[in-house]
Amino acid sequence: MLVHALEDIWVITPDPRRDRLMAGFVTQLVSLATGIPAAEINTARRTTNAAVRARHLAIYLTHITFHWPLHRVAYAFGRDRTTCGHACRKIEDLRENADFDRRLAELEACLRQAPAHAEALPQ
Repeated sequence: MLVHALEDIWVITPDPRRDRLMAGFVTQLVSLATGIPAAEINTARRTTNAAVRARHLAIYLTHITFHWPLHRVAYAFGRDRTTCGHACRKIEDLRENADFDRRLAELEACLRQAPAHAEALPQ
């Protein structure tokens, strides 16, 4: 049973450990941008509205910037696929605000400039 579950994970993502690290990287960026501690963004329990919005933002940025399907984002963040879809819809609705959209575009640009692989770093 465990072997079957691990095989399912490898179908979702080529390297699940790397995906979790990338989700952590995005969470840290969102933490810096919002002032919400990363631990509060990552918590599995319900927290403040600001932490929930920051979590939604991290999920959305991961989905949009890395072009990951929702099931891959969900695994990386330890959430359900439908939860990630809800988060993305919430952030899309907020993009109607010009200031929010501008700040979100800046965060997307930061993530796009990050090296995609460790091999991309100069030796």
